[in-house]
Amino acid sequence: MQDNKNWNELKEFKGGYYGLKIMLFIYNYGGRYIFSFVLIVVMFFYYLIAKKQRQYSREFLDAVNSTREKRGLKKLKLSTFAHFMSFGNMLIEKLRSWQGKLILGKDIVFKGDSEQAITKYNDNGRLLICSHFGDIEALRAIFTINSTYKINSIFYTDNAKNYNRFLKTISPNSNINIITTTSMGPDTAVMLKEKIDDRQIVAIAADRIPTTYNSNQNNRTCCVEFLGRKAKFPQGPFILASILKCPVVLVFGLKNPHTEIIDIVCIDFGEKLILDRKDKEVSLQNHIQRYAKKLEDLVIEYPYQWFNFFDFFKE
Repeated sequence: MQDNKNWNELKEFKGGYYGLKIMLFIYNYGGRYIFSFVLIVVMFFYYLIAKKQRQYSREFLDAVNSTREKRGLKKLKLSTFAHFMSFGNMLIEKLRSWQGKLILGKDIVFKGDSEQAITKYNDNGRLLICSHFGDIEALRAIFTINSTYKINSIFYTDNAKNYNRFLKTISPNSNINIITTTSMGPDTAVMLKEKIDDRQIVAIAADRIPTTYNSNQNNRTCCVEFLGRKAKFPQGPFILASILKCPVVLVFGLKNPHTEIIDIVCIDFGEKLILDRKDKEVSLQNHIQRYAKKLEDLVIEYPYQWFNFFDFFKE
């Protein structure tokens, strides 16, 4: 998490591949409690020096409480340090999920009718729209360990190379395929359409704009209402959904602060996402605003699960 121009420059795993290996070593041989102690020390040190990230965290948490107040909900006592620690603790859950230590029904539960939403299209390829909100690795682990489903996860950053290398170390039998790209061009769309036709799953985050901006590519943005302010969201995932002509499901893995269990939230976004040919921009705006509203509904319930430590509302 650094203050750079592009979100892709925020190196959430600062030490790269070897940093991840050290984390895994401490977790495996020191246990969860030793790992947690080391994590507290590391996150406290980072909290002291990360002035910009503290500011962005505070702005976001204030926006959450402002939105809760407008909705007639009780304001929460929100701490920026607790926000940072939530990010650190999420790393533990990532390790546990890929090691197969999270048990469905015990450590992970489907919230409400989420299981029906995610299994409704089991006979089809489908697009999962994710975000940097919560720990989606929990759901990926459910799909990829002891499963015939193949997940193709799209990353808009080269930082994914270290992550993919680490993933193969910790979970060599994983069925996940990480696709690194800087923009969503025609070639990428054709490749993904082939995977959907083969009944595979494609996962893409829809809360961060691509690393390379080009108005001629499908990586333009829409400015929509989010937490009472204007925020930019990428058009690419929604254009991709319209091209793939497949079911779309929003997925989130959110740690419940009361039960310490990961709530899997799946929202059926539609059997197909159709764009109006006559007014494509308005159609895109409506779909993205609908996504932002669903995201906001969950964010105000799980504010510490928001892991976009940059100026999200920057014009």
